[in-house]
Amino acid sequence: MIKLRKKWIISASFALTLTACGGGGANSAQENVETPPPPPPPETIGMSGKVIDGYVSGATVWLDINGNGILDTSNEPSVISGAAGSYSFEFTQEQASCVPYATLYVDVPIGAIDEDTGEVTEAYQMSLPPTVAPLTDDDIRNISPLTSVLWQQIAEKLKGTGSLDLSCENLKQNNQLRTDLKREISDVMRNLVSHYNLSEAQIFADFIADADSKAYDIAQAIVTGLKASYVHKNKLEAQFPDSREIRVVIYQDSEKDTDFGFDKAWYRDSVIFTATGYSFEQVKLKENLSDIDIALSNLVRVDTPWGNQALSGQFSQREDAYYNTDGTYRCASFERVSFKQNGNRFELINSSDYSYSDTIESCEYDAKAPNVREHFISFKEGAKNYFAEFHFREAQAEFKSLPDWVNLKDKAEQLNATELIDHLSLLPKGWDEEVLIDTFLWRKREYDNIVQVDKDSNGDWTRATLQENNTRVYECSTDGITWETCPS
Repeated sequence: MIKLRKKWIISASFALTLTACGGGGANSAQENVETPPPPPPPETIGMSGKVIDGYVSGATVWLDINGNGILDTSNEPSVISGAAGSYSFEFTQEQASCVPYATLYVDVPIGAIDEDTGEVTEAYQMSLPPTVAPLTDDDIRNISPLTSVLWQQIAEKLKGTGSLDLSCENLKQNNQLRTDLKREISDVMRNLVSHYNLSEAQIFADFIADADSKAYDIAQAIVTGLKASYVHKNKLEAQFPDSREIRVVIYQDSEKDTDFGFDKAWYRDSVIFTATGYSFEQVKLKENLSDIDIALSNLVRVDTPWGNQALSGQFSQREDAYYNTDGTYRCASFERVSFKQNGNRFELINSSDYSYSDTIESCEYDAKAPNVREHFISFKEGAKNYFAEFHFREAQAEFKSLPDWVNLKDKAEQLNATELIDHLSLLPKGWDEEVLIDTFLWRKREYDNIVQVDKDSNGDWTRATLQENNTRVYECSTDGITWETCPS
């Protein structure tokens, strides 16, 4: 429950009596000295809830302000859950301002007490995703396996968009990232409701107090994956001590079962973020939830400075491998180079076509012959920000432009950034500029701190407007003039 409290401490004044002795008699002189009261402590905001598997006491509940998934005891608040899993925070104003943008984690150690099963013998972690909405009165935040699987899926989808820095500070400053997070929360919640046939209220509720046996049974199945995830994450942290962040999710997914022809399989997604990129692995596990049965996909991205550093030259390369139901793998590579000039960013992306291999290890990646090329420009005019992206396949003439700008990894010294910038500057990037060149696809965006408008070559328009409560209203259009509520 959220309560606003002001704590005032007022010190009582006191008198100091001085007595002087002189000839002929004793004279008493009394002098009153009043000390000012100390300043009041900062206003605090309370928040409470429960840790639920069964009710769990002895678990550490903490707010991940810097977004790295690791408790920093020096500046991230934490409390220990008590009887019936109850916990309670008293946040400073600064800490409270981060609650909407920070994940709430629970570390359940060996020796904690689960009121249903007794002493915990396998450590695990649970979580509650950010809300991107301010704290409100009477707000109860329960943390359970159901909220944990919600955050796991949100984090996984954000990884796919390249949104890696989920710190409170970055979310406060980055309007686009807040929009992405809010959208992913909404999308994942909708999918979770459909997948488990539970309402949103049930996912966040105290299903023990509500005697909700269906939600309870689902939560117990999820905990099996949470415990196995925790074990594997610890192994990866020991193996990659210099990683910036490691995420592991072990879960069941009926849609994947259908896609791959499996029956009630357990899957594991692992992502390791480093100073130079990230790696992602998805596998089907054996029954012990530890050993790999089939490797399903592997993605590796490396980011490095490249070319003219006066223009912030940056190069990224990603190599992907995906499992086919016939047991083979399809392999593809992507390369990206970008520069910044006068506040504008210019970017070229080359994507290869798929090749095929019998194993992930034998995948071959050919950056010499892309099948899709993308040109991207972002800039600012007045108080608004813009970006435009243009996609080309071999059928479009622009595909053949910049012929030397392929297979870029070792070409930093021989290619001139000015050539790329000058060419991309000629594209019809302006918001009102008509796109007359032949493209496979184009998209444009105009945005400020309140309104974001997107349009594309298919004639689809979307407008997202920020409300006072930090939610967004989404509207759709076919001409940018007449707007209606977007279909769900």
